[in-house]
Amino acid sequence: MTAVPMFMRGQWQHLIEVGSLRNVEVQVMPAESGFHSGLNGPFVVLETKEQQHLGYIESQEVGRVVRDPAEGNAFGLRYGELRSQALNGVESARLSERLVGET
Repeated sequence: MTAVPMFMRGQWQHLIEVGSLRNVEVQVMPAESGFHSGLNGPFVVLETKEQQHLGYIESQEVGRVVRDPAEGNAFGLRYGELRSQALNGVESARLSERLVGET
């Protein structure tokens, strides 16, 4: 086995292990999905007790907290879109297990 497949195998195994925790749900975005709203980079969405969405984005040496309600809501909507486009938890686990077996 070459170094790259072994490296990826460890990552997929880790996702399987983390996904089995009761407070974690791992969802995989299949490559066949093409364009999706997460391609612009990572982001964090927080929801307050008052159901206000806050966002956080980061790039090279720059981080930004998004407090504006309209922008925060846009982050919440984007997160919902990503969840609906990704495989569900069971499908994601099956894909991860299959990929571990292929590496």
